[in-house]
Amino acid sequence: MKTKLRYLILALAFGWSYNTQAQVTITGTGTGGWVQPGNLALTSTDGIVWTASNFEIVGDGNMKFSEGGTWETTGGYSSSTPAPGFPSGAVTINGGSNIVGTLGFWNVTYNMTTKEYSFTPGINPNPVIKINGGGMAADVQMQTNNGLAYFKKSVYFPGGDASFQQEGTANQWGGAFPDGPVVNGGTIPVPTGVYNTYFVMPSLVGPAEYVFEPVVVSMIGNFAGSGWSTDLDLETTDNIHFTKSSWTGEIFPGWGDTELHLKFRDNHDWTMQYGCTGGNGANNLALSGTSENGINGGGGDIFIPFGTYNVDFNRTTGQWTFTDALSNETFTSASTVSVSPNPTSSSWTFRSKNTGNITSVQIVDVTGKVVLSSNDSTEEVSIDASQLNSGVYFAKVSTTGATSTIKLMKN
Repeated sequence: MKTKLRYLILALAFGWSYNTQAQVTITGTGTGGWVQPGNLALTSTDGIVWTASNFEIVGDGNMKFSEGGTWETTGGYSSSTPAPGFPSGAVTINGGSNIVGTLGFWNVTYNMTTKEYSFTPGINPNPVIKINGGGMAADVQMQTNNGLAYFKKSVYFPGGDASFQQEGTANQWGGAFPDGPVVNGGTIPVPTGVYNTYFVMPSLVGPAEYVFEPVVVSMIGNFAGSGWSTDLDLETTDNIHFTKSSWTGEIFPGWGDTELHLKFRDNHDWTMQYGCTGGNGANNLALSGTSENGINGGGGDIFIPFGTYNVDFNRTTGQWTFTDALSNETFTSASTVSVSPNPTSSSWTFRSKNTGNITSVQIVDVTGKVVLSSNDSTEEVSIDASQLNSGVYFAKVSTTGATSTIKLMKN
């Protein structure tokens, strides 16, 4: 029931009814997020002039027009249009700057031939639905594209009883957490955490429905597996602390950066993003810091050295920490395995100390990559390190009675 309800609410909220013909949309945090096709679909009777009436500009107001639902067919205001490109200007497809609109309700016109656009004041045609309570200091107004389905993403609830309320009326709805049909006049016990919220107004075909969906928090950047296009989802048990254990950050194949560049973000979208305080790299390779307010861009990209890290991001405070996962291993070598010489310029010799034969040795660099290994079963194993670059390495040594991790130095 939960999955069907969620997809029904999403379809109603975002109007997923695009056809295969040319379609002009507006995307950006000003319409709810940088997605394709855009959150706001314009309509046309001649395929040239496209319009939308009484739509709401939200968030930080940043927007671009899209002529085909792809980033290659999306553009912002041209260099000849003064900043902030609002309320009128011309678009440069596959380029241009973000149009920064004034929050509120607007009518928009876009000419696909001339690329000119204009925004004129509109009115709010829909009932106003707000989320009240849940430990929040103030009500949160939800967004809607049609006056039927409402949504508000990345809402932090300190925890407590919440309800959906219609402004200017006595209508209040509650129920069970995290989803279901409403109870008129009731409340919803919302646990502490960050949620995407969805609400569908009551109608002739049924009662109001709602969903509280945990936010997905991820990392995106120049690292292998991402390339600034794919998210690495973090894990959480409390919907506040988001973590990733023993993550190895390596540069995206073929890229020439000398350190990792990344950000945290909600829901695989740039609407709520978190970096370092200041511009790109302002953290000076420090492995901990606190991001700026996510909705205002979240600061610059976080720069950190290549390595294997335990990642912790506090979605409530914005604090992020990368802890060296290898250096924090429990070093039990003193009682189980010895190594000499260390440092070395040629080879390391590992000897078991009353824990049985050594069954495997893996030499790992600081990125977590295995660079040398041996599976000989003997009390003493030598590893030739002469071809390795100078620096820090780690040996993961297994014996028949124990496992040890040893920090190594190569001269």
